[in-house]
Amino acid sequence: MQPSFPPLARRVLAAISLAGAGCRHDRVPPNPSGAPDTTAQADASETLDAADAGETVVRAEDDGRTFDLPPGGILTFRLPSHSGTGFVWRPAALDGGVLSQVGERSTEVSSGVPGAPKTDVTRFVARSAGTVGIEMDYQRPWGNQPPVKTVRVTVHVR
Repeated sequence: MQPSFPPLARRVLAAISLAGAGCRHDRVPPNPSGAPDTTAQADASETLDAADAGETVVRAEDDGRTFDLPPGGILTFRLPSHSGTGFVWRPAALDGGVLSQVGERSTEVSSGVPGAPKTDVTRFVARSAGTVGIEMDYQRPWGNQPPVKTVRVTVHVR
């Protein structure tokens, strides 16, 4: 025998079942890192094909290093963070003539546990020949507190 639900409950249940009807998570290709892919979409005019453009990845241990990029090359910062603290990696002021940010910062979370380690990912594209210093600051986006960590690198675009 079918349970009897009030009309409003029947509509809510119908909406829930319809919302999930097209959702097929088993058809999503697996992410090899195991972390959800939350990469921000770039502007339509930007292409981030790392294989064609030559992607260079910067990690926290690269602080103080110098990198060479070709024009159109991608510089990707992949910096560790912790969920729930309010701290994020953000670029300090940058001369956009040589290197400019592409899209927004994205986050890759290692698990759903509060405070779990995560990785903040920020991408830049080499616009024109020149040398520029870039600084990523680990700080809360509100208030006037100084960063608790900073990663600085120099980029030569040739």
